[in-house]
Amino acid sequence: MDLVVIGLGYVGLPLAQEACRSKLRVTGLDVVPRVIDGLNAGRSHVDDLTDLDIAAMLATGFSATSDASVIASADAVIVCVPTPLGADGGPDLTLVLTSIRTIAEHLTPGTLVVLESTTYPGTTDEQVRPILEEATSLIAGKDFSLAFSP
Repeated sequence: MDLVVIGLGYVGLPLAQEACRSKLRVTGLDVVPRVIDGLNAGRSHVDDLTDLDIAAMLATGFSATSDASVIASADAVIVCVPTPLGADGGPDLTLVLTSIRTIAEHLTPGTLVVLESTTYPGTTDEQVRPILEEATSLIAGKDFSLAFSP
């Protein structure tokens, strides 16, 4: 199984590590060049993972990239981007929705899309699903699978 984890921070990187341990083929997608370059060189930027942990991930075939085209060959895509608090005190979904639009550009039938980022109830059905369906003409639950991981 090919897995793409979007967002390689304190949530996404440990998730990618566990997927590597489970023998999945994992690609990490991030927009921060320092993070991508560091991980591919075997350096961790997250306190919970050591450089040895990253080396073990790399040994399984893990790689980090900013090239979103990797989504097209994924069996599953998990969104783990930050959701800082907005001015209104609720989660700022800018990075989540940007990630979903990026997924939509490369989504293929049969892919599982999971929203792992912290959001409010209803985000998956009310915002994520419409973006994916309108951009692709694919239907969630029929052409691709859509889930959230609270």
